Amino acid sequence: SVIGMETREQVLYRYNRLPDYLVACVGGGSNAMGLFHAFAEDTAVQFVGVEAAGRGLQSGMHAASLVEGRVGVLHGTKSYLLQDKHGQVLSTSSIAPGLDYPGVGPEHSYYKDTGRATYVAVDDSQALEGFKLLCQTEGIIPALESAHAIYYAARMASELPPETLIVVNLSGRGDKDLDIVAEALEERG
Repeated sequence: SVIGMETREQVLYRYNRLPDYLVACVGGGSNAMGLFHAFAEDTAVQFVGVEAAGRGLQSGMHAASLVEGRVGVLHGTKSYLLQDKHGQVLSTSSIAPGLDYPGVGPEHSYYKDTGRATYVAVDDSQALEGFKLLCQTEGIIPALESAHAIYYAARMASELPPETLIVVNLSGRGDKDLDIVAEALEERG
């Protein structure tokens, strides 16, 4: 995919090496897979997919199909999804509309099962922190979907050596999300 090839080319040009981590949000997973694919054979590059924990994993109001789901069939594809004991698809919740989905592409299921990628979940409040972080530090308004990855990457960076190279996939602009963000921040005080 173009996003992965372009990322690879730019990182090699700028740093003369591959990144240590690729971090991307995962709803259905197309943006993340677009980034990961160009690095699939580079096993030293670690993939981190960040799902929506919504109101918290324990609440049941989330969209973390890889972190909390189990294998089933959705839209004719065997993959991880959020389902009840009868295989019926569950409702999801996320502040990010693009992550509010009960399943994931089969490539991500394969990466999870083989250990090629690690999948984590970030809740709505944490995503808002990621949103604010990029706005305040870079002047970039990220999409709420990407804000999940930003939050997690920042947390990772605080625990890793300073020379660690982390690439975060910014999958969209957040100007469309400003009303959602303003309302959520007002509710949280």
